[in-house]
Amino acid sequence: PMPRAHPLDPPPAYRELSAAQPVFRVRTPRGELVWVVTRHEDARAVLTDLRVSSDPKSPGYPSYISGDTPLPPGFFLNQDPPDHTRLRRLVTREFLISQMERKRPAMRRVLDGLLDDLQAKGPGADLIGGLAFPMAATVMCELLDVPYEDKSVFITLTDTVLDRSSTPEQAENAASELMAYFDRLVTAKKRAPGDDMLGRLAEQEANGTLSHDEFVGLVMLLLLSGYDTMAQMIGLGTATLLEHPTQLADLRADPALYPRAVEELLRYLSINHAGLPRAATRDLTVGGQHIRAGEGLLVMLNAANRDASVFPEPDVFDIHRASPQAHVAFGHGFHKCIGLTLARVELTTVFAGLFERFPTLRLGVPLTELPFRHDMVLYGLRELPVTW
Repeated sequence: PMPRAHPLDPPPAYRELSAAQPVFRVRTPRGELVWVVTRHEDARAVLTDLRVSSDPKSPGYPSYISGDTPLPPGFFLNQDPPDHTRLRRLVTREFLISQMERKRPAMRRVLDGLLDDLQAKGPGADLIGGLAFPMAATVMCELLDVPYEDKSVFITLTDTVLDRSSTPEQAENAASELMAYFDRLVTAKKRAPGDDMLGRLAEQEANGTLSHDEFVGLVMLLLLSGYDTMAQMIGLGTATLLEHPTQLADLRADPALYPRAVEELLRYLSINHAGLPRAATRDLTVGGQHIRAGEGLLVMLNAANRDASVFPEPDVFDIHRASPQAHVAFGHGFHKCIGLTLARVELTTVFAGLFERFPTLRLGVPLTELPFRHDMVLYGLRELPVTW
């Protein structure tokens, strides 16, 4: 990504370049020339166009990580129909609104335990290590019945893969270790399946709907895409709310506003700052720009969510905004994040509980002095020192 002028805003160069040419070309750190899509309308068009592929094996597909370890077959985030459709359907019902709402009390119990620990050790804490990561990891471990004590394994290895400063060898070795870990996990689950998501997936493998390698890739995708994204949203969201005390006071006075506030946080922050990589499989036109088959694209969700033609005063954080849910923070179209309801339930639970418990919470250092993750695929904070 290009440099930011403010830690909570997308790089200003996106807006400047797109004003001159709506879809413009850049060179990635790996030396690839790709088309950058920043406008909301164009982003939605690309993400629903069947002439555009999510498969890393497609010619021109831009890679945003070091190394070249292929993803396992079940990692449907990076697959096209019909495989994407078949695999996604196997877990769609697991993420229904009713299913996720039933998990809210369990999430609150996890949160309260973490807040108890913070309160006992305080005043003062690092909310990334003390709340964001353990909360997000516990929720996903419980959802998938993954041993929580393994969290250090998949957190460390995932960070190595997604750190753009990792050498290709480091990224490839970490990816191989991750796949081996999930292979062992799935193999153990198949020996003793329970009445849970992995048990139901084991039945799908038994009846031939799912292969073993697809099972491994599917579980890997669900766990990895669910914990780091939530951890970064919890951290950045807390910092953003603390930077807007008047709106935080509105939330404390009326907790019913939290769902709307979460939608605005998702729009305003858009933690995927490396862009969604895609490749054109046929010629197409995006934003008036002709793109040839075999050329790569990066869809910048953070820039699209600051499009003034859709969001008036887009750089203003406003929990009272009329339609923040028009954002594309979860993507768009058939690849839209399957865990969006889980994310909404978890984030509303965390923010409501956190500010209820610590009404005097404030940043321990100025926002501009916080250590932001500029070098990671997902933007966020390495630490969030707070006091109360």
